[in-house]
Amino acid sequence: MKRTYAKRHDEVGPTAKPGASRAKDTPKEKEKDKEGYRETVEAIVVAFILALLVRGFEAEAFVIPTGSMAPTLMGRHKEITCPQCGYVYSVNASVEDAGSRNPQPTQVVAGTCVNCRFTAAVSDAPTFNGDRILVMKFLYDLPFLPGAKGGPRRWDVVVFRYPEEPEVSYIKRLVGLPGETIRIWSGDIYVKSPGGQEFHLERKPLRHQAAMEMMVYDDRHRAESLKDRPEWRRWSASTPGSWTEEPSGTYSVAAAPGTEAELRYRHLLPDPEQWDAIVNGRALPWAPRPTLITDFYSYNSNITGNLHLDRDGWWMQPHWVGDLSLSATLRIKEARGVVRFELIEGGVANRCEIDLASGVATLKHGSGALGRSSSGISGPGSHAIHFANIDDRLTLLVDGRAVFGDGLPYGDGRAPRPLPTRADLAPAAVTAIGAEIAVSDLVLKRDIYYTNTPGNSDYGNLWTGHDPRSPVELFDHLADPAKLAFLINLPWKDYSIAPDRYMMLGDNSPMSKDSRGWGIADRASGDDPDYGWDPSGRKSWEVPRALLTGKAFFVYWPHGKPFGPDIRLGRDLRIPFRPYIERMKWIR
Repeated sequence: MKRTYAKRHDEVGPTAKPGASRAKDTPKEKEKDKEGYRETVEAIVVAFILALLVRGFEAEAFVIPTGSMAPTLMGRHKEITCPQCGYVYSVNASVEDAGSRNPQPTQVVAGTCVNCRFTAAVSDAPTFNGDRILVMKFLYDLPFLPGAKGGPRRWDVVVFRYPEEPEVSYIKRLVGLPGETIRIWSGDIYVKSPGGQEFHLERKPLRHQAAMEMMVYDDRHRAESLKDRPEWRRWSASTPGSWTEEPSGTYSVAAAPGTEAELRYRHLLPDPEQWDAIVNGRALPWAPRPTLITDFYSYNSNITGNLHLDRDGWWMQPHWVGDLSLSATLRIKEARGVVRFELIEGGVANRCEIDLASGVATLKHGSGALGRSSSGISGPGSHAIHFANIDDRLTLLVDGRAVFGDGLPYGDGRAPRPLPTRADLAPAAVTAIGAEIAVSDLVLKRDIYYTNTPGNSDYGNLWTGHDPRSPVELFDHLADPAKLAFLINLPWKDYSIAPDRYMMLGDNSPMSKDSRGWGIADRASGDDPDYGWDPSGRKSWEVPRALLTGKAFFVYWPHGKPFGPDIRLGRDLRIPFRPYIERMKWIR
């Protein structure tokens, strides 16, 4: 039986017991002594929690070693507090881990913040093991359990055995069901049902959509070096003086009846050469320019070896993402007028308008209203607002309540994605129409972009002129949406799925060794009896039902969270530390 081993991006392994070596399906050698100490301490801390959670259930604990599902689930990583904006982000550090599949580990020396794009030196930062998760085994075979009826569901996070090497466990999100054909096109998932003739855009249930949104910008975390430079201000009044800021991050306005006052977001990010000039007190090499929002992951910005910003093309995360969400705290000072939240995609405005006197919310796509409903807002007060335009559907949450259920779709779900326009350089806004309000805690997020091929750009050689060859050239391309006109001809890939088989994708799509990149080393060959062992003719992207282990449902131990004095027992072990409660979560 022949096998070709490659570096894995997806494997999960059973949680190691104190003092024990890893199970054979985990691609790691024996941990160093200091790593073993940390494992022992952490295992003691969580033992009681595990006993409570799994007692009486058929569950198993796994550890995530790599970043295929980041940021939903973290593999081995460094957690960085950005020295400029204070935003906490994670950087992939699986390359530091020595093992049979990684005989030459390399140190991660830098990573880039998704929030402000400042690249920080991180070589001295501790490296943490991946999330420890609980997986409900045989869940799909126990229909009396909540969520189990009907078998595996689309968007479940599933642990399964890798078809080419069934002794190895992988974790992925299930996207394709038996008998379907899956199309990956412009970052989205399209489905042709069994026996169907046409593909339709597959919209995520709201609980999954919210869990899968990824950070673009959090206005509560502004870069220190940019705070007093208005040319870099992301949120600003379209009419100077109409909005005031008091204190930092709270924007107030009192619009007279019949007048509009707009606060608009522009996607302004310094490129690496601009950042270098800013932190060293030099004049900017060129003026700030807004760019399109892309599928940038901090997790994939890990720089190894010598600090060189062009190394390994970490910056080449170019895919435009027009599916966005906007969160804010809305404070109503007087129950009059209308507040409008806006998200632009392909030059088309998607709006949520809330009448502050009646509380009625209206969702609009372009010039057409999709529907109206009571928002639950009544009179002066503060409310948490979350408005999203994802998967050709508008959704609204007010204080955590889904006003329109899973949302109101638009379009027929079969049209190609729109082309970006100059309006997409400033894709979000809050407008007061005859209203006296304040907004704060402004957060912009994006949807996942599913690439056609792991590790390669969908855009390939389609760029007008030539491919960007540096971060600065990429910024120049993204500042001119006309250079992405080729997206109208962006190719797709189709994957047909046989009965009783499934297709899996990673949330960290560009760097996930998932169904898009598997082979058929398991397929039996009549010409070579020593090659393969499975005579079923499995297509490379399929996972047979028999290989599904169970549904991942809880992160019970992300990693220990250091606090207090920086006392180190080696680089990767800091004391004291506490349970990282903020990242313990149900997996959606």
